[in-house]
Amino acid sequence: MTEHDFVTASNGVQSPLPALPALPPLVKYFDRFGRREQVLRNPATEKWIIPVNGQKLTIDIDFGHPWIESFIKGHLVDILTRGSVITLQNYYRAFCELNSSGSLRTIIFAVATEPPSAFQNMWIDTFRNSLSRHQAVAIRSALRFACEWGVGQWRSSDVSLVRSLPGHELSKYAGVRNGSSMVATVQQSMLTEFLDQTARNACRLRGLGELQAAGVLALAFQFGLRRTQIASLEKEDFVFHSDDTLHVRVELLKQRGQKVGRTVNRRIQTSWVPIFKEWSARRRGPAQKFFDMTPDQVGAAISSWMEEITGKRHSGGDLRHTSAQRLVDAGVSRESLTDFLGHTDVTAANVYFSSSSTQAGLVNAAMGYSPAYQGVAAAARGDLITAAELLSRPIDQQIAGIPHGFPITGIGACKAGQSSCQRNPVLACYTCHKFLPVSEERVHRSLLEDMREVVRRFDQPERLARVSPAMMQLRLTLEAIEEVAEMAREEGGHDD
Repeated sequence: MTEHDFVTASNGVQSPLPALPALPPLVKYFDRFGRREQVLRNPATEKWIIPVNGQKLTIDIDFGHPWIESFIKGHLVDILTRGSVITLQNYYRAFCELNSSGSLRTIIFAVATEPPSAFQNMWIDTFRNSLSRHQAVAIRSALRFACEWGVGQWRSSDVSLVRSLPGHELSKYAGVRNGSSMVATVQQSMLTEFLDQTARNACRLRGLGELQAAGVLALAFQFGLRRTQIASLEKEDFVFHSDDTLHVRVELLKQRGQKVGRTVNRRIQTSWVPIFKEWSARRRGPAQKFFDMTPDQVGAAISSWMEEITGKRHSGGDLRHTSAQRLVDAGVSRESLTDFLGHTDVTAANVYFSSSSTQAGLVNAAMGYSPAYQGVAAAARGDLITAAELLSRPIDQQIAGIPHGFPITGIGACKAGQSSCQRNPVLACYTCHKFLPVSEERVHRSLLEDMREVVRRFDQPERLARVSPAMMQLRLTLEAIEEVAEMAREEGGHDD
């Protein structure tokens, strides 16, 4: 035996390092992005090259001691055989951080030589406070590997002890609870307008950039798809039908047990189908992936495109949370939301229902009294015009309509002109960034009461609970009118 086969334990005694399970000659795993089986040959070597999400991941296992390196190789091989390449990548990075700080050697040797009860005390007294959350998760996973393979004094019965080790507090979905992960109404309106306009002009667009952006954003916004799901899509996953409908087959991620690899079909909004049809016809080259992007590229592009379109940077995760919250606000059940998100149980969906309205709150929200939606386009921009300025504009820019049977005129102007707008007049204007409201509070207050009368017609509570798309649009409009009226009051708008 060599000096590398012994280590000084916490009691000062030289202890032999325990035997480790032999590594297999090769490891097979499924690459979900590439959709094919991959093979890692001779994992006993120091350097691994692993394909992951369209890129090559280099794993250089050099931690300064043969036993530590063998232990970590065994652990990472175990992770890889379970098919979680991203988890392997995250744990490897955590081990590299610990090695750089000098903590890895102390912790791994404690795993090797200490009885589980003694390690538990060391964890509570020393280790936990010196680790970040993701480092602690990696070490706890290594402990479970030690239990499963009987490394040192660890046995399968000690898994419960590993589970009981105190971890780091995690405020999961904090951004959903405080609203920071939600895309505001004004940005949703601008994104929708971009998608609608791109779809209308799809055949006339010279470049492919807008089509690619619109396709990716439509999938993230309508279905809340993750970046890996979007990047993994191939042309065969899109099924175009003769009636101009389009279905996309999506693989659900983060599934467990027999549900791994499960796919679902989603129907893309009909008005946005031209985006995908034109992109499919004009996309360059024989690229296997529909958008010819890696998950990292999709994630970066979504943030960049959202900033360019809406003026505010939002991630794909923000669009996913917003999609889920939009469904909850529309009255879907927990089971339906869980299916929409592709989760394996309803627990994660609960956060979107945590502030569910009471009966009175539901009615108030439907009538536009709810503060849930902020950042209305016109109110956020602060653009107001006088009645005289409105009348001086071309007739096509002077907004008029008869929504729900109420004739409406004089509320403001449209920069683009109503003849070029395919959205519902009046109902869409208050959430559109091209709307210039008049500076008279009375005009907007009068419209607000007329629109609330429409809501009062929904006199059955269960009808309010099942918010339809039309009801959802009316609710957003009422909140927008309230904001504009308040802005007009603060500006001192009055009748001439």
